[in-house]
Amino acid sequence: MCGGSDIKCDIKVSELKDGYQVQITGDKVKDALKPENLKKCIQSCCSGEKDTCCR
Repeated sequence: MCGGSDIKCDIKVSELKDGYQVQITGDKVKDALKPENLKKCIQSCCSGEKDTCCR
């Protein structure tokens, strides 16, 4: 859905008072994580479907 094994990225998560700030960087991340796919990717990560997350 968003990313896959061919997308190499670095994910940094900072804990905030009322949530988290997530920074995703990498060569092809902008191409793989289109805005419409980013929400779906985060939702799948939060529901435990790790295989659909950015790797």
